[in-house]
Amino acid sequence: MSLSLRLGTLGAVGVLAAGLAHAGWLWLSWAGSDTAAGQGGPWLALLAQGSWTVVLALAIAWQLRRSVRPLQQSLELLRQQADALEQGRFMIVGEPPAVDAVPLARSLNTAVRRLQSAIDEEGPGPGLHALRRTARRDPQTGLDSRYTFLARLTDRLGARSGQELALLAVRLLPCPGDASPDATALAAASDLLRLFAQRIPGAFVGRISESELGLCLPAHGVVGDSAQSLMAALGSAGERPRCVIACVDQLGGASLGGALAQLERALDQAELGGAGQIESRCAQQEAAGALEDAQTRRQIVEAMRAGAMQLGEFPVIDAQGRLLHLECPMRLQLTPDAPAAAAEAWLPVATRYRLTTQIDLAGIELALAASAQDRRSRCVHVAAESLAAAGFVSAVRARLQAAPEAAARLWIEIAEVSLERLPPRLRSAGTVWRRYGARVGIEHAGAALRSLARLPELELDYVKVDAAFVRGLAGDAAQRERALGLVALAHEMGALVIAEGVDERPDLNALWALGFDGATGHAATRALRAPDEGATDAVEPVNSMTIATLPSAA
Repeated sequence: MSLSLRLGTLGAVGVLAAGLAHAGWLWLSWAGSDTAAGQGGPWLALLAQGSWTVVLALAIAWQLRRSVRPLQQSLELLRQQADALEQGRFMIVGEPPAVDAVPLARSLNTAVRRLQSAIDEEGPGPGLHALRRTARRDPQTGLDSRYTFLARLTDRLGARSGQELALLAVRLLPCPGDASPDATALAAASDLLRLFAQRIPGAFVGRISESELGLCLPAHGVVGDSAQSLMAALGSAGERPRCVIACVDQLGGASLGGALAQLERALDQAELGGAGQIESRCAQQEAAGALEDAQTRRQIVEAMRAGAMQLGEFPVIDAQGRLLHLECPMRLQLTPDAPAAAAEAWLPVATRYRLTTQIDLAGIELALAASAQDRRSRCVHVAAESLAAAGFVSAVRARLQAAPEAAARLWIEIAEVSLERLPPRLRSAGTVWRRYGARVGIEHAGAALRSLARLPELELDYVKVDAAFVRGLAGDAAQRERALGLVALAHEMGALVIAEGVDERPDLNALWALGFDGATGHAATRALRAPDEGATDAVEPVNSMTIATLPSAA
């Protein structure tokens, strides 16, 4: 029965009920006046009339609920489908109970099928299928990717069961003369952590970064012994393993940011002691960690006020060895006599204290000023917290408008993992900034599976593929298939595809064969061609420009 027919029936029932109630009142009044004149007849008539009215009211309420329930169920089905599409999932719903909602549901199902077909069948083909099958896994280790690991950790920390948690992390130290950890040590640590996770119910393991692996344990009081056992297993022939281990106990109820901050501080402390060190902490040390954070915050604010800020410069090249742009990560001089520190040393604290907006604006000013001098393109990173801040998009627009020639050489990027909550914001920001010549893209693409389905709607200029998807690509056919899927997806959007962290020449050659438009990393630096010379192995010096006046941070 359609909704209009149900409401019409309900109206007819209401009119009938009103007529019956009025007729019953007249009859009872007449009967009471004739037969019960001295025996409380009027009160008896009033009681009977009230009972009759209650019965009719209940009947109307039941009919109203029966009429509205199919509509509520239909709206819930359509809401679930819309939520699934918002998350990048393709959900087909059955016909809703409300007849009037059936055409809408059929139309939405058709639209979902067409969208899925456009991506799955008419798009990149088997490469994207392989990418989807493996995007939640780190292709080099087979463990959970950073995105998956942090998502699972967030769910555990947010559980209301009061379950205790502990975190253990292994940081692999780089080999002498090489910036990346040893592949053999990475494989051994991955296998051992996977074995630990299999033996402990509820435990899970994943890759946190290029050189860090994490293990979450659903209990406290055992993580210290686990760290000792793991370090002993990693050692061989009496040699100290080239890694450090940090563990944080009693994390039940902690926030994700707080847990990761403690883990990062413990890893840094362990690394100061050298290879083979183990650093243990517990949630009760949060107060001490807060003091450390407060000190770092003061150093960040002083660095911004003093203009002690620098941009690093790492070349991104095309297939002909020409410079596409310089990647320019921000560096802060936290103490007067120390060298400028990379983002790993201060970014977590800056994020927690909401200082990223001022830092990112300063980075854009530095890049524009440098490009105005040497006429080279530069790329700066913008934090998700900055992009979400009120007034940030307008502030960047004002800076681009003030330097139009340099703005045409500016590339602005955001990490892919931030797309879950910022697609509309990134799309609107890109629309504004592109009017002044800037290019907008994402970095570390491929880390978040659900974000892949959202890339076409963002109107990006370029996509930087995470180093984990291109490392070892020359000798791995499955890796090439995954990379090909991302290349096809990005080119379908009309965006450039750039590979991150390419350290080996065979991988670089394989990337060009797959259709990549650019690459960065040690191999890309060695292949960079100077404007008037041949290939050069030299990296340009770090730009040490500073800003004389920066907005003060309270």
